[in-house]
Amino acid sequence: MHTSGLCLVAPVLLGLCMAAQAVGEDLVGSVGKAGQNQANDVLTIQLLLNQLPAAEGDSQPASEDQAGGTVLLDPDGVMGPATLAAIRSFQAAQLSEAEVTGLVEPDSPTLQRLNALVSSQPLRDRIVRVSLGERRFWRNGQRTERDPRVSARLQLYWQCARQSYELKEFQDSEFQSGHPWSAVYISWVMLRAGAGEHFAYNDSHWEYVAAAKRNRIEGNASPFKAYRPHEGEFKLGDVVVKRRSTSTATYDNIELGHPTHGDIVVAISATELVTIGGNVSDSVTTTRVPLDSNGKIADAKYFAVVKVEE
Repeated sequence: MHTSGLCLVAPVLLGLCMAAQAVGEDLVGSVGKAGQNQANDVLTIQLLLNQLPAAEGDSQPASEDQAGGTVLLDPDGVMGPATLAAIRSFQAAQLSEAEVTGLVEPDSPTLQRLNALVSSQPLRDRIVRVSLGERRFWRNGQRTERDPRVSARLQLYWQCARQSYELKEFQDSEFQSGHPWSAVYISWVMLRAGAGEHFAYNDSHWEYVAAAKRNRIEGNASPFKAYRPHEGEFKLGDVVVKRRSTSTATYDNIELGHPTHGDIVVAISATELVTIGGNVSDSVTTTRVPLDSNGKIADAKYFAVVKVEE
């Protein structure tokens, strides 16, 4: 069953689909030791913990399971030893001894402090960390779209585009061939990273690129601005966008809606961008984008970069 036109969201989105997240994430029930541990609530805590600032002296992501030297939790919505240990570690570092319980409750000091620390981080850093976590959840391409273990996640991705599907549909090859999900992946990452009302959540990449282009031209308050690839230097959290197959999309004609694809930049070297995208080989995985001697993308298919200007 498919329902569109409504923001039909699972509890994990907590009513925040297409709305600002100024007050941070919330919980329905308790998470942690002896907690209710509903999957959506556990996922929320895992995502928050993964977005905490890196320790002083840490640099950009060192491996597919790390961000700033910190080993990421697998954001699978399952309360296990690693998540419990991370909760306790956070409480010990940030709260009084009496509050080191291993339990996070709605409106508790632990949740309030988590939200405060995460929301104080640059949006681009949070985008990178959420995307790295998703790559870990998908095992960097080893899990693919028809795997029952990812059906609930795909359902959440699509809800960011105001579309709701039954879990069984994601395991159907005909359904998947007709429902490319790379843009809703980008939308979900932006939502969970706290982009709020500033991002144009959609199931087509051209829509958020066109919105970011308007933001730039009109001087809108949104931090998302679109540029041509040769304009400025690349930064972590950028979304690099290219034409699909025989598409004729360009920066100038993006409003025409030609097929496109975007990936999130999670690491940068002198010779390449390391990106993470959704629906890449039917999964969430890494793509390496070569740079020329001037630090620009060598592949002419790339025509736009959506930047986060805070």
